[in-house]
Amino acid sequence: MKRVLTYVISIAALLFAWEMASLAVNGINHALILPGPFDALSQVVKNAAELQRNFAASAWRLILAIFISLATAMPLGLLIGREPTLDRFFSPIIYITYPIPQVALILFLFVVFGTGSATKVAMVALALFFQILVSARGAAKNIDEEYITSVLSAGASRWQVYWHVVLPATLPQILTSVRVSIGLGIAFLYIAETRAALGTGLGSFINKHMLFSRDRAFAGIIAMAILGLLLYIAVDVIERIICRWKYVKKMPLK
Repeated sequence: MKRVLTYVISIAALLFAWEMASLAVNGINHALILPGPFDALSQVVKNAAELQRNFAASAWRLILAIFISLATAMPLGLLIGREPTLDRFFSPIIYITYPIPQVALILFLFVVFGTGSATKVAMVALALFFQILVSARGAAKNIDEEYITSVLSAGASRWQVYWHVVLPATLPQILTSVRVSIGLGIAFLYIAETRAALGTGLGSFINKHMLFSRDRAFAGIIAMAILGLLLYIAVDVIERIICRWKYVKKMPLK
C-alpha cells in the first residue's frame, strides 16, 4: 500500500507540474500550444478503442524486442565476460559498433525488412542488444573469483559454474540494464513507428495528431507512458521472483 500511495502522489505531482507548464506556455504564446492534463485525459477516454489497438501493437513490438535482445545479448555478454579468449576477440568489435547510432540504420532496415512490424522490432532489438550486452559483459567480469574457485573446488563443471554462480551474480545488474532499456526502447519504437507512412502503434497515433489535434496526441503520449510504467513494474516483479536473495531481510547473528 505504501508503494501504491507513492505512485499516486508522484503521478499527482506530475499532473500538477504539467498543468502549471501548460498555463505558462499557453499564456506566453497566447495560444493553445500545450494541452493540459485534463484535456489529454479526456481524449484518452474518448479515443479508448483506438488507443487500445495502438497500445497493443506497440506493446507486443517492444516486449518482443526486449526478449530478442535478452536472448541474444545476455548469453553472449556472459561468455565474453568470463572467457578471456572471447573477450580479447570480441571486445574491440563491441567498442567499434556500440557507439554507432542505431537510428542511422533505420532506412537500411526498411530496405531489408520492409515497412511492417519486423523493421520496428528489429530496430528496437538492435538498440537494446548493445545495452544489455555491455551490461552483461561488465557484470560477468566483476564477479569475485573466490566464488568461482569455491564452486570449482567442489567439482562443478563449467556449465554448473555459469548456472549456479555467473547467472545469479549478474542477474540484478542485467535487470537494471533492462529497466534502462525500457525507456530507450520506447524512444526507438516511437522513431520507428513514425517513419512508416501507414501503420499502427502509439508512435503513429501521436505523429498523426500532433499538428492539428495536440490533445489527442498527448493522449497517445500518456498511453506510451503507461506502457513504460507497466513494463517497469513487470521487471520489478520478475526481479523479486528470480532474485529473492536481494529482498531477504538480514537477521543479526545471535
